[in-house]
Amino acid sequence: MLGASELTASAKALGPISGEGAPSAEHLTPLQNRTSEGTSPFVKSFVDSPVAWQPLDNASIERARREHKLIFMHIGYLACHHCRLMAQESFANPDCAALLNEYFIPIVIDRDERPDLDSIYMNYVQAVSSSGGWPLNLFLTANLEPVFGGTYWPGSGSATTRGDTVRDRDDEVLDFVSVIKKVQQIWRDQEARCQKEATEVVAQLRDFAAEGTLGTRSLGGSHAIAPQTTSNASAAVFHIGRKEGIVASELDIDQVEEAYTHIAGTFDPVYAGFGLAPKFHTPPKLAFLLRLPGLATPVQDVVGYPDSQQARNMALDTLRQIASSALRDHVGRTGFARCSVTPDWSIPNFEKLVVDNSLLLTLYLEAWLYVSGKEDGEFFNTVLELADYLTSPPIALPNGGVASSEAADSYQKRGDKDMQEGAYYLWTRREFDSAINADKQVCEVAAAYYNVLEDGNVDEHHDPNDNFINRNILRIRRTPEDLGKQFNLPVETVAEFIKTATSALKEKRDKERIRPEVDDKVVTGFNGLAISSLARTGGALKSVRPDLAERYLGVAKKTAAFIKEQLWDGRVLYRIWKDRRSTTEAFADDYAYVIFGLVDLFDATGDESLLEFADVLQKTQISLFYDPIGAFYYTTPSSPHTIIRLKDGMDTSLPSTNSVSVTNLFRLGDLLADDKYTALARETVGAFEAEILQHPWLFPGLLLGVVTARLGVEKSGHEVKYKDTRTKAA
Repeated sequence: MLGASELTASAKALGPISGEGAPSAEHLTPLQNRTSEGTSPFVKSFVDSPVAWQPLDNASIERARREHKLIFMHIGYLACHHCRLMAQESFANPDCAALLNEYFIPIVIDRDERPDLDSIYMNYVQAVSSSGGWPLNLFLTANLEPVFGGTYWPGSGSATTRGDTVRDRDDEVLDFVSVIKKVQQIWRDQEARCQKEATEVVAQLRDFAAEGTLGTRSLGGSHAIAPQTTSNASAAVFHIGRKEGIVASELDIDQVEEAYTHIAGTFDPVYAGFGLAPKFHTPPKLAFLLRLPGLATPVQDVVGYPDSQQARNMALDTLRQIASSALRDHVGRTGFARCSVTPDWSIPNFEKLVVDNSLLLTLYLEAWLYVSGKEDGEFFNTVLELADYLTSPPIALPNGGVASSEAADSYQKRGDKDMQEGAYYLWTRREFDSAINADKQVCEVAAAYYNVLEDGNVDEHHDPNDNFINRNILRIRRTPEDLGKQFNLPVETVAEFIKTATSALKEKRDKERIRPEVDDKVVTGFNGLAISSLARTGGALKSVRPDLAERYLGVAKKTAAFIKEQLWDGRVLYRIWKDRRSTTEAFADDYAYVIFGLVDLFDATGDESLLEFADVLQKTQISLFYDPIGAFYYTTPSSPHTIIRLKDGMDTSLPSTNSVSVTNLFRLGDLLADDKYTALARETVGAFEAEILQHPWLFPGLLLGVVTARLGVEKSGHEVKYKDTRTKAA
């Protein structure tokens, strides 16, 4: 492992890279940029890059081996602001490109296409630096073992301060060119040592995975990793005992109480949510808290009625704060940004992931059903907004399926040449008033409602690069009732002013601004979660808004059909569709999420063919990914270029593969009267016994599986609603 200390030599001392001392290699044709061969919009965005980007294939790896070069692997995605910055500042720089092309084999990967690699190397980077994020940059041996890695490194002369910081002996931050020079210098002088230590690091990562501590351990004395910030991987292999299909373990309902207590201890009593910043939606955690009071009596006896109610209140408060926050597009009602960079939800990172919005739709639907379930009830408009977002262009694609994301960066107005972070959503006070173009009082009321200030509403402390000077990010700070008192107006008038202003802002924005770029590739698993949320929403709205119920269910059905027709070949699922099916086979989470969506859609429609397809996919997932000692690996044994097989059990921003699979197995076992599925569900829960006992709050999804394993589908209170819904649908 190349230690950070070895990259802290003075940038002035690095000097030019010389070929002297490097192992000789036979002359090969210079590398050519091959990104045009890919299907990913992110990969194809590098088609004009001077860097000779290669795909991850055997030819690229063999070339690195023959030339004794390190692989430079760049993992990112189209919506990411810092991915675009790095492409602009570094990869478009001819000097930087020349260094990468001469001394490395540069490989670019879309994290959505290879989440398995992203998970492995993100765990590595977090273990050595205690930080993570995207872009993810790795220096790898030809065996794909990591020598050094980090996230965003600034380009030469960049004013951007966020990202990894590698410093020289004078404590100055090194730019990316200086980093790659130093890495190459150490590789040139100490290749054997780098190879040896990289192999040892991978062995350590395998050990952590086998212990179930990958994602919570550090390498080389670094601080422990914060699991909530990891990509969607963790957990590992545990030997479990079985006796007559019942989990022989210490797991019990007591862990539910322990998880609640810990989660409650991290709750932000001022702004809601959990922890400080960056602050994420955390759908699996919110779902656990929302559902806790509805679990069976034995759970309530352990947790206690007051704490169960408080759990739900924390979730509802968080959903209220998010709905009023700057993460929401209040003007266009186009969903929610990924996270907030501030504790008070006031500054989003602006990128939107469709999968996040699918999970939020389910949460807001459950919140609405709990609060009232009526058309004029709290959260109803948010439910419709999210469902409309998922079922409208450009997110709902013409031929079926939903897109992946919307970019953080965009043009401020038509004709601009340079993109800015969040430009599509930002307003100066002058632009705001001009767009509304109405009576002064209308502007004043709307400005107070959306917290629009003359000098902008972003504190300079949170704007170190001066990106938001005089700009306002709209968020709701005052209620119409409060504004009515302030302006001495009826609440109805205030509401009308806000409606008028919002409509005018949307009209102005639609006319003069360009919507952020959409990554319109279909990711199979993410579409499975969209099917689930739309199916549940459609089912719940049948008696309230049958017209909308039909629309949402129609898109869910169309998406399910698209997956079956285009991404299933009768043998395996595939991961990606973009104009054509990619060659990447689906991972375990793709199967889990699609099965989950199909069963929800069956519940809402009673269509037996959906259940039959879910059953086929479940059998396929088991045959490809299930470990005989319990739980699902994320990859198959033959997954290409994967150095570690992981089992994903810890919930992050997405529900883990194994927690969703447990739910699927219990549900299918009940629906199909298949005891084998139920036994596998219990075994999968038991496979994570050691981890859950140690850190139950990291496994809210699997804890619901523990409840079902102990009490059964009918008695748990967690799964019974599916049976009730199915009966009504039939």
